[in-house]
Amino acid sequence: MNAETMTVDAETTLASQQSTLLDELTTRLVHVQTELGMKDLALREQEADRIVKNHVLAGSAMGLVPLPLFDLVALSGTQHNMLEQLCQHYGVDIDHHKIRSALIAVLGGSSPTLALAGAGSAFKFVPGVGTLGGNAGLTLLGGAITYAVGKSFIKHFSAGGTLDDVRAKKLGSFFRKELKRGKRLIREKLPLPQVLSRSAKA
Repeated sequence: MNAETMTVDAETTLASQQSTLLDELTTRLVHVQTELGMKDLALREQEADRIVKNHVLAGSAMGLVPLPLFDLVALSGTQHNMLEQLCQHYGVDIDHHKIRSALIAVLGGSSPTLALAGAGSAFKFVPGVGTLGGNAGLTLLGGAITYAVGKSFIKHFSAGGTLDDVRAKKLGSFFRKELKRGKRLIREKLPLPQVLSRSAKA
């Protein structure tokens, strides 16, 4: 084997080693980028959940507003504000008219629940027992509906959706599932008899 052949073999070996090293570095880089992406996604979801949680508490508190119908207006404003913050969080263009339309589209898939919320508010026209009953119903439903709305839009925006492509049929079953979960969470986190007792004393 002459010197020229040895040089060619050495260069071939070096090129092979460099290619192998490059492949390993590329694989590691992809792995690191994937881990960072997953962490970023987890942090983004945590922040979105925090936004929803804060508005669920506010939505439940709207049930304690003693004025019939005004409580529903306040609840609607709470959900509007929540959706606006979620839009900012996910980088979705904010348009207040589109936010209202998106809320109507999602909430329209649960008309019976909205009817119950309306009945709970109207029940407050009855003094005493009616006010307490209305407070209890709307405290539970207000928080649960807000929770379901928030979770529905987190799902929608996480998948790359915008305010322009909200489909009630697509989110309907998910909304109803989250509504049930929201009711359960409200009952666990907010003992309604104690809340209403404080409200009656206020």
